[in-house]
Amino acid sequence: MQFDRYIFRQMLRTSFAVMLTLVGIMWLFQTIRILELVINRGAPMTDFLLMSVTVIPLWLTIAIPISVFVAVMWVFHRALVDRELLVAQASGRSAIQLARAPIALGVLFTTFLVINSVFLLPLSFGVYKEVQFKLRNTIPTVMLQDNVFIDVVDGMTMLIGKKYKDGHAENVFIHDEKTDGVIVTMTAKAGRFIEKDGKPAVILNDGHRFELSQDKQSGATLMFDTHTVSITPRDRKQSTRMPIEMNEDRISNLLNPDASPQAVYVNQRVAEGHYRIASPFLAFALIMIASTGVLHGQIRRSNWSRRTIATIAVGILCISAIVSARSLATTSPLMIPLIYLSMLVPAAGLLTLLGWQSIAQPAARLAAPEGAPR
Repeated sequence: MQFDRYIFRQMLRTSFAVMLTLVGIMWLFQTIRILELVINRGAPMTDFLLMSVTVIPLWLTIAIPISVFVAVMWVFHRALVDRELLVAQASGRSAIQLARAPIALGVLFTTFLVINSVFLLPLSFGVYKEVQFKLRNTIPTVMLQDNVFIDVVDGMTMLIGKKYKDGHAENVFIHDEKTDGVIVTMTAKAGRFIEKDGKPAVILNDGHRFELSQDKQSGATLMFDTHTVSITPRDRKQSTRMPIEMNEDRISNLLNPDASPQAVYVNQRVAEGHYRIASPFLAFALIMIASTGVLHGQIRRSNWSRRTIATIAVGILCISAIVSARSLATTSPLMIPLIYLSMLVPAAGLLTLLGWQSIAQPAARLAAPEGAPR
């Protein structure tokens, strides 16, 4: 038991180290895309941090299976180099006994991935999409800088004297050519950026509105106390929140054809729902592949390289199988069982193989003739 706890702690620490590295790399690539908004355009730091954190559960569905696979291979390699595995096997430990630590690791991370897939992912990704939608719809406000002409949308140029964090601004100038045949110029002493009917807008106070026809033959001037201007592109039809994506939807909704926003997405959503159910077991399947690659048969340092190459190849094949099964299931519902088989068959088959080896080896020793090597 002490050896199992030692191996388990080593695997757990290595898994977290690899997982943090993978998540850190993905986080870096993700944040580069929106970092400019914070540094140069003045986007709220809280929204930036929220978007950076709430997408992590999606990455964990990929990072954890790879991390535990690498951890098991690495810790067993170190144990083999230090002759700990050789001594443990020579002392009479069976393959299934040596695999108790990685099996416990697999149960632990599979349980977490189930919770992540069922609860954490839809909750956090929903927050991520809401913040993303808000940033995209308030992007003209974010882009504005003091005393700089900015083309906030196609056909509209804006200049402000000073912008405040609460959405207020001073000395607002707007040049609007979005309406065909009309050029509108507005100035105001003050303004406030808001969201109106899902669209970004600015409320102007105490200003002038000058309208000129494209042929410059006619015009009109209007003085106003309050005037609201929508900041949207010419061809913008809708700026309401699109139907929720599959990653932010509950599994029960994904499996329900009536909950699909459009009939064309039914197969894709059902396949995603089954994948969300089955994907947590990928971590356990990869752990069993790594454990079997090391523990099956006689453990020798001489054949470690060949075993490592074969184990990595089988692990890649398992990952490819579930990705392919998911893709096939989106076009044909008959392929949905392949999503489960691509993970459950390797996990159950390799666990059975180690168990059978543990039973067969003692029986072979007992059946060996007196004086024969055992």
